[in-house]
Amino acid sequence: MHHDFVSQSPERVRSGIGSVNTLAEEVDKVGGKRALIITGNSLSNKTDLVNRLQNILGNRCAGVFDEAKQHVLKGSVMDALQMTKDCKADTLISFGGGSPNDTMKMVTHLLIEEGENALPNIAIPTTLSAGEFTFACGMTDEETRVKTVYGFHPALLAKAVILDPEVTIETPDWLWGASGMRAVDHAIEAIWAPNPHPITTLMALDALRELHQCLASSRRRDALELRLRCQHAAWMSIFGLLNLGLRLTHPIGHQLGARFDIPHGVTSCISLPVSMRLLYERTTAAQELMAEALGVKGDTHAESAKAAADAVTKMVLDLGLPSRLSETTAIEKELPELANEISKELKEFQSPDADFATPDVLLKLLREAW
Repeated sequence: MHHDFVSQSPERVRSGIGSVNTLAEEVDKVGGKRALIITGNSLSNKTDLVNRLQNILGNRCAGVFDEAKQHVLKGSVMDALQMTKDCKADTLISFGGGSPNDTMKMVTHLLIEEGENALPNIAIPTTLSAGEFTFACGMTDEETRVKTVYGFHPALLAKAVILDPEVTIETPDWLWGASGMRAVDHAIEAIWAPNPHPITTLMALDALRELHQCLASSRRRDALELRLRCQHAAWMSIFGLLNLGLRLTHPIGHQLGARFDIPHGVTSCISLPVSMRLLYERTTAAQELMAEALGVKGDTHAESAKAAADAVTKMVLDLGLPSRLSETTAIEKELPELANEISKELKEFQSPDADFATPDVLLKLLREAW
């Protein structure tokens, strides 16, 4: 077996309690004079955290765009792009979860498409989605409710990522837990990749082990060390993932989330167990590794695979998150159309399961998840 591993990572990762105080230093390192903060409405208006960032930046702060939307709606991305130009920003800072981060990367992507220079990106995550460690992003068309993946350009990588558990304490419990399950999803996609790399497998298994041990307990506001362990685990879960490709759970999540406005972490809660059971025969050895990391390995291949899927389901239930599509805003009569869109994405990204996961098979899976 041969591997062609392209190392694509942020230049720097600053982590630890209070590390957000290095933000001004990081802006100076990239030569920034006018930094635009891209965030969501809740962080901006319901917490004092954005004000804290502005105070740290001082006169380096050129403004705040606080209209980043869940699933990265095209309209909000275009508004962020316009504000970037209007305030003459020379640095972009995403603050929040995957939506602000993808909004920031989409702005960079659009600037490149327009022939402009890419702006340096700095990411400060408040969830465990881990998109800040990749050079891909997604945007949803409000009219079609279809999400498209863009990017795969090194300029989209963050120059610096700051992992500070202190800025996560205002993150709602459900969102912290759900984004942690998204990191579990990343880890599983890496472990059962058709051509796994030993480095990514090692990272992903440790991420799965850490999240299984720490995620539920880390929801306490005072559990800063556990939160930091989860942040490091989220980083490990996605390390090198874009070298490997995606199987099934991410394409399901992309289209399910965009169509019904379901948070991606919740889509992972629902899609993971049913996908693990569907792909058991194709991923038996990988699922045994997952079971071992989750501390539930059985006496036979079949027992291990079943135990791994059951353990993931238990994580979801222990977090009090939805485990069925019927518990979300999904519309049952639209499942056939959803299955078609998932099938299209599988083919577009040459998923190893594109031949097997036909619209009919996917519809059956979605009904099982209902």
